[in-house]
Amino acid sequence: MKRLSGLLFCVMGLGLVNAQETTAIDSASIDGVTFKSQNEFYIFGDVTVIGNNILSEDDKDAFNDMQVNNDDTKMRYVDIDNDPETFSSSQATLSLPEDFKKIAYAGLYWTGTYAYEKGTRKEQKGNYIFRGNGARSPIINQIKFKLPNQEYQDISGEIIYDGATNPTHAINSPYACYANVTRLLKSAENKSGDYAVANIKATEGYLSGGSAGGWMLYVIYQSPTDNPKYISTYHGFALVNKEEPFDITFKNFKSVEQGDVKTKVVLSALEGDAALEGDEFAIVKQRDGSFQSLSNGARFQQNFFNSSITNNSMKNRDRLPNSENTLGFDIAKLDIPNYNNAIINNNTSETTLRFKTQSDRFYLYFTAFQTEIAQNYFDDIVQENNPDASQTASVSPEIVRAQPESDPSFNTKEKRKPYQYRKRGLGSKAFRYLKNKKSTTIAGIEGGYYVITGVFAESIRAGKWTNKLIKNGLKATAFINPKNSWNYVYILRSDTAEEAFELAEELKTNYRYRDTWVLKSNLD
Repeated sequence: MKRLSGLLFCVMGLGLVNAQETTAIDSASIDGVTFKSQNEFYIFGDVTVIGNNILSEDDKDAFNDMQVNNDDTKMRYVDIDNDPETFSSSQATLSLPEDFKKIAYAGLYWTGTYAYEKGTRKEQKGNYIFRGNGARSPIINQIKFKLPNQEYQDISGEIIYDGATNPTHAINSPYACYANVTRLLKSAENKSGDYAVANIKATEGYLSGGSAGGWMLYVIYQSPTDNPKYISTYHGFALVNKEEPFDITFKNFKSVEQGDVKTKVVLSALEGDAALEGDEFAIVKQRDGSFQSLSNGARFQQNFFNSSITNNSMKNRDRLPNSENTLGFDIAKLDIPNYNNAIINNNTSETTLRFKTQSDRFYLYFTAFQTEIAQNYFDDIVQENNPDASQTASVSPEIVRAQPESDPSFNTKEKRKPYQYRKRGLGSKAFRYLKNKKSTTIAGIEGGYYVITGVFAESIRAGKWTNKLIKNGLKATAFINPKNSWNYVYILRSDTAEEAFELAEELKTNYRYRDTWVLKSNLD
């Protein structure tokens, strides 16, 4: 998006949509809407993403000139469906694997720059003067969505952000919307196939900084995999410029304890230009805290957001139109090149993504992160959230944690209720889960059921906790797991699940031992 000074004459719609309030995460304050977590999945499965732009030079033909930016293109709606009820429409193909089991989540996003209906420009003394015609519609969150072999359905989404309400962004009025379409995909007879989105609004013609628009369908599905995964999505709206980088931090996971850590991200942004360099995407290196800029065969370190829709080093051409240059709209799915675990180590529980630019500015509205996680960590999450889940099934259940919009502890004056724990018996779902769950292999310890009261990365803290337990009359000791060098403090090793489970339940009635759990080890 070129920086051009000039005057703007336009006819604006009077109806404006207020920007939605969101909950801040630990990223910096931004000019837009703070990014917030939408959901977290702990799942055996994977992710796929499709999408397409809805503005181009032609309404049906692909645009493949990578030396042209949307600033210098007279934009018009893409409209491929010949349907009189649609004014914009584009298509993309979703392909699910043969071992796909079910849809876990599907999120539909659409975005555009929309200051007025159509714009013109003329050059005067080295500057462009822009003129807008046609009032901007206040309804930007209603579109049409077509699943494979179905008719269009009307979708009304959540407005993540509407730039028409912000003086900083009013000149091109970018916006982003979201709809949870999981139910529609779950109920569809054909889930793989051609998806179309229609009636996304954006400015045709010319717009200061260029006009752009598109849609994205992000899908999480369940399928057999070697290791469980942590998958988390965030959305918001951030103006990324050369003033300072923009960071997003992902937490609430623990990567695999040994072997290669396989990690992926999905990103989508508005106004990344193909022919303007300067924007970067980076990830923190756990070993030294520095940031590693990322690139591949389709995206470069100094021009990561380059108006394309890509899957690693390949451009996704399974679209209609299948333009190489999507003129200001980006979707990127890429594996993190984590050679020798140089970026994300074993047992990592936090990572940070960084976005910055040296010249061109762009709008970020979606990020997603996924990594393989430790089996023990997954077992604990499943037991905590769904005690009747059995890992003897061919595909383990997913656990979803939807993030609250605010922490109720900050918004209530109610007194904290005293700690209470209701013991579960041998007939409970939690006990059946313990009996059926896969045993964890730990070298150097005897097989059995261990009643664990704490796990510590530092031996000093483990020693202090062990001494405290002994002073309280408990027979406590510890072992070190050679896979992660963590100290496991336990008060009982038993040959039977019944004895260990009953002791753990009794201890958990005491607030000091509320995190007690049973480790099943070396029994398979």
